[in-house]
Amino acid sequence: MPLPLSYPGLKCVLENLEAVKRAHVIARAPGLQKINKLIPLCLENFFIDYNELSINTLSIICYTEKVKYLMNGKTLSRQISESEEEKMKKLIKYYICGRSIIHVDSLDWCDSFQPNVNGVNLKFRVNSLKALFPKDFETAIPLIDPRSFPLKTLTTFPNTSTFDNHVVKLAETLKLNLMIDQIVPVEDLKKLNNQTVVFDGYNPSSIDIISLIKYHVETKQDIRTTFVILLYTKNLLGEMLREFESAFDEFQCDLDGVNDRFVKYKKVKPIISFQIYSRIFRIQVYAIEVPEKYCPYKIIVKPVSRL
Repeated sequence: MPLPLSYPGLKCVLENLEAVKRAHVIARAPGLQKINKLIPLCLENFFIDYNELSINTLSIICYTEKVKYLMNGKTLSRQISESEEEKMKKLIKYYICGRSIIHVDSLDWCDSFQPNVNGVNLKFRVNSLKALFPKDFETAIPLIDPRSFPLKTLTTFPNTSTFDNHVVKLAETLKLNLMIDQIVPVEDLKKLNNQTVVFDGYNPSSIDIISLIKYHVETKQDIRTTFVILLYTKNLLGEMLREFESAFDEFQCDLDGVNDRFVKYKKVKPIISFQIYSRIFRIQVYAIEVPEKYCPYKIIVKPVSRL
């Protein structure tokens, strides 16, 4: 008869067990329930909204008269006569409360309306955070372990406070989702020192990237951020390329330094490219088409040091 696992061995198994499977195992083992919350929980994805909780591939949605579970294309509903708020409180208590640490690769926080989360005594260790609205951002940041910073990826809406926030400035990749008709002026762009900044919006012309390039060329200041502008249609791509061509016509040339092997490997189709030179650096600007349904076109503005 095999010997039972020691506590260190059991801890290692549970910590690395997929979270949904772990919940099933714990629910059927009263002995494990006593130590479950002492062992860190590892999640690939965690999403929270005022009436929804998603853990990896499991989504739990609370309605007025029922709770719906969705996983791998299957749906299960349970009739529960409690308010949505009470249902969410119980879910949060079961999955979150009482844990010292939760490791999350991607945390998606949309919980402005959940009143009882702020007092939860826990810390998320995260790689990526998505908190679009200021209230979500303010709620999520105190719940993140300081060792998570700088974040690998941060996704949010730009606003007056975004560009001055140290969490935003330190993120390796910053993704800014633009609202319709939202303008990103050059003065805000100057504040960004992230390795990569990605703009996702319906009106790419609202991003004053051309003025930013002109500013760096004229002032001879080094620029270290790569800007990526996601585009939904070829018409938007053409519109923005015409703006670049009009502003930097004298700089157009073949783009040296683009790795053809990388382009072929990624199945990326180069559309147009040129370089803008200053005394200490050059800026590569090129458009690519990628095999994606969502935003198949991208404009890349990439600084390269001149050696």
